[in-house]
Amino acid sequence: MSMSSQVRPPKYHHFLLLVWEERGADGQRSAWRFSLQDSQKEARVGFKDLNELTAFLEKWMNDSSEGNSKKEMTK
Repeated sequence: MSMSSQVRPPKYHHFLLLVWEERGADGQRSAWRFSLQDSQKEARVGFKDLNELTAFLEKWMNDSSEGNSKKEMTK
């Protein structure tokens, strides 16, 4: 059986997600804000809305998957 046909264990990555509600001067809800902190790094990334957060995660997952594929191809 070749190495490429073996099932690999799942890959995990941890982020700390912070979610908070900003309010205007009148006390009404203004917007939800988000930030992610990588569990392996000190870096934190902020997002002004859910669309930005989602776009970041989609790009991160695509980049992460492509990186793994490129590493496997060079073995």
